[in-house]
Amino acid sequence: MKEIACNFCETDDAELVNRGPDLLLQKPGDFRLVRCRRCGLIYQNPQLSWEELTPHYPDDYLPYQVDEDALLEGTTSLAQMSRNQALDRLRARVISRRPEPGRLLDVGCAAGSFLLAMGQKGWQAQGVEPAANAAAAARKKGLDVFTGKLEEAAYPNASFDVVTLWDVLEHVADPLATLQEIARILRPGGLLVFSLPNPDSVEARLFGANWVGWERPRHLHLIPLKLAPAYLTKAGLRFTGVESFSGRLSLTLLSVEFALKARGTPEAKWRRWLDLAYNLPLRLATWPLYKVGERFNLTTIMTLFAERPSSP
Repeated sequence: MKEIACNFCETDDAELVNRGPDLLLQKPGDFRLVRCRRCGLIYQNPQLSWEELTPHYPDDYLPYQVDEDALLEGTTSLAQMSRNQALDRLRARVISRRPEPGRLLDVGCAAGSFLLAMGQKGWQAQGVEPAANAAAAARKKGLDVFTGKLEEAAYPNASFDVVTLWDVLEHVADPLATLQEIARILRPGGLLVFSLPNPDSVEARLFGANWVGWERPRHLHLIPLKLAPAYLTKAGLRFTGVESFSGRLSLTLLSVEFALKARGTPEAKWRRWLDLAYNLPLRLATWPLYKVGERFNLTTIMTLFAERPSSP
């Protein structure tokens, strides 16, 4: 672990936001998230190295799981239908802004479900994934996936029409450098789409230190919406908008799980009931509440859109 300065304004003047262990995996530790007093960036400090973080990314980490059946067609279970609907929403956001298929890079592509979804619509989709097992699973599906970090892939300048990062940038040790690399490999006028936890969400206030969006220690940086335009400009990109449309009841229940774990409540007392709570009737009943929250960008996940300017 090492002490770091703010990734955006490079100052070392921060206040504690929260601290605690790895609630998802129930691993011990005292991981601290702080807020820069000058610009508002939230970041882990001291920051773990990639070697120190590796035990917190086991092979069964949820984003790495291989959802072979979630291919947007021919599936009937609630879990499969939910995954398919989520993929369809992601795909629709890209296509609504870039209707004509082109070259797309998904950074942090895991086992490649989004790449498959885009490929079904005629896109030339490639991926980058640092987790070797997840990258190998994607390649078994016939996908073009590089194992490693984005900067290590060394793509040529102006290679892609679209770059996506779905719940990935918060895991990056140097998000400014990553955004600068994306600006380099995007074609002029190219589109960047990336989702992030929203630290100004209602649930962040409701659950406090147990909100799923903090996800200590894997989330190294959280960029508040008010800082995002300046962050993107510094990286050579132009902010074009924000939407909230994903991560509804499932993430609320995960925050509930984190709160129960933080209180030390034995899992045998709540696991069955929490699993049962993710059901179609409750999803339908809470849908209007999430839609209102999404309308005002107050839900747990926000998706930001940016472009590489066509001219300096």
